[in-house]
Amino acid sequence: MKKNLNILMFFLALAVVFTGCKKDDKEPVLDTRATVNPTWVTTPSPEDYFLFTKDSADVEFTSVEWTKVVYPLTNIPSPLYSVQVVFSTGLEGDYAWINPVDIFTTADLTTAIKQKEVNTAINDEIGNDYPLDTVITIGMRIRANVNANDVSHIIDAFTEIAPFDVTPYPITAPPLYLLGGATTIGWNNADSSLQFSYDEASEVYKIVATLSPDDPFYKALEVPGEWAPQWGTDESATWETGPLVYRPTEDVPDPAALPAPPDLGDYLITFDLVNKIYNVEVADIAQTMHLVGDATIAGWDAASAIPMTKIAPGIFEIETTLSADASEGFKFLVNQGEWEPMYGTVEGASFESGILVYRAPGDPDVTPIPPPTTTGMYKIVVNIVGMSYTVTAY
Repeated sequence: MKKNLNILMFFLALAVVFTGCKKDDKEPVLDTRATVNPTWVTTPSPEDYFLFTKDSADVEFTSVEWTKVVYPLTNIPSPLYSVQVVFSTGLEGDYAWINPVDIFTTADLTTAIKQKEVNTAINDEIGNDYPLDTVITIGMRIRANVNANDVSHIIDAFTEIAPFDVTPYPITAPPLYLLGGATTIGWNNADSSLQFSYDEASEVYKIVATLSPDDPFYKALEVPGEWAPQWGTDESATWETGPLVYRPTEDVPDPAALPAPPDLGDYLITFDLVNKIYNVEVADIAQTMHLVGDATIAGWDAASAIPMTKIAPGIFEIETTLSADASEGFKFLVNQGEWEPMYGTVEGASFESGILVYRAPGDPDVTPIPPPTTTGMYKIVVNIVGMSYTVTAY
């Protein structure tokens, strides 16, 4: 009997071993030493130099090609390849490469690369650390990658780094100011009160301004008090849309002014300086704004929300007391007594300034702007066109 029991226990143990082995066989096991990394077929060389300019941002400055990565696995998806820019420290021939940045990903083994794709990466990563408009050495490499549910790790494989020299251009958005007979300031080029807001995501300038048909023309300037650089249009323009014509210096003739709408009102004006086109439409924008929150004297009582003063289309301000004893902060209500529409901010935002986040009716709640560290009088300015706020001690 004891012998039979021992035999039975032996076979049960064997079954457990085989069951465990069978489960493990379902998961691919990668020996990274057997991976065949991709290698360059064509790439920029260390002798190559590229001068990037804003006017040639869409120019394809180089094409690259590489070989396929080979993983020692059979049941994984096809790999993807990311073109990466890396940055150099150290001396020529003894570079230390840092801060890899993916500029795009493809399933192909070759691609053409535009100036702006690399230039944007340079500006985002080192624009504050290196002088732009000067020669720097950067590198390019390919990162092969598979990320599948049945593989326990993200598998990266790389080409060697190909260094080359480049002069990047700074991506900066110059300030832009509206003026003209159709505006509230006339042709006073020293008045900078009608400043456009720059939307970095869409790379366009926006302003909501009151336009009048009485003196039906206007333009935009980059430097208050100077007539150049200047943006106008040509004879094909309408009040709703048209081309933008640039006057870089006083030596270039004045472009035509933009025609005003036929009716007095508030209009959203959008300038796209990249594609050189403007659009104008009647502004669907709040005419009132109210302050609410436990940092204010209104508390979280929407019916007691404090009216703000409209100082320009889409811009409101208030001078009021804010409490450092608050646990949450404050928000902005379009209509007194109604929690929607509402404006708040993002997690981790600063008290002094930050971006606005819009809450439309039915949307989730938004984060309040944090309270001050010192109780006192503050001036709050809200710009729902530029989607920003500022708070300064008063």
